[in-house]
Amino acid sequence: MSFVIARFDPSAKYAGYNQFDCQHQQINKFVKDSLKKQVKQGLSVAYALLEESQDANSEDRFVGFFTIASHSIPLDSLSALQLGSLPKVIPCVRLIMLGINHSDSNNGFGKMLMNHALDITKAGAAHIGCYGMYLDADAGAIAKGFYQKLGFRLLDGDKSPAPSPMFIPIASF
Repeated sequence: MSFVIARFDPSAKYAGYNQFDCQHQQINKFVKDSLKKQVKQGLSVAYALLEESQDANSEDRFVGFFTIASHSIPLDSLSALQLGSLPKVIPCVRLIMLGINHSDSNNGFGKMLMNHALDITKAGAAHIGCYGMYLDADAGAIAKGFYQKLGFRLLDGDKSPAPSPMFIPIASF
């Protein structure tokens, strides 16, 4: 089995796309109802983790994905990080969604996708203003320490069961 991360093509056909299930209702609904549309509209960029097909006549299998977009947050949102003197509005990248098909979970694919998202953010920051990455972590990811292990910090404490805002400055990755 060979896995690759590629820019998500909303016009492509991916094996398993319509059956995607990461056991998170909101993310599953987003994949089925909004992912292709949002990418086509330029509201976000998506990357897919694909299992490459061994057969040239078959489609690569959709294993997971993430979406990112430019974003900004007010400086007072970052007060918990004690970052010093910064402008009132902080440019950043927002990780909007991340999901791994449940049957492929616990194989390090989430971390692989996150590292790719962080690499893209860092590369983009070399060309335009970007201070870091923002996300709203779900309760399951907080409980497992998934984002914390990558260096993200809670901005306003654990809001579980609601999403918890988190941030990582580019200087930290």
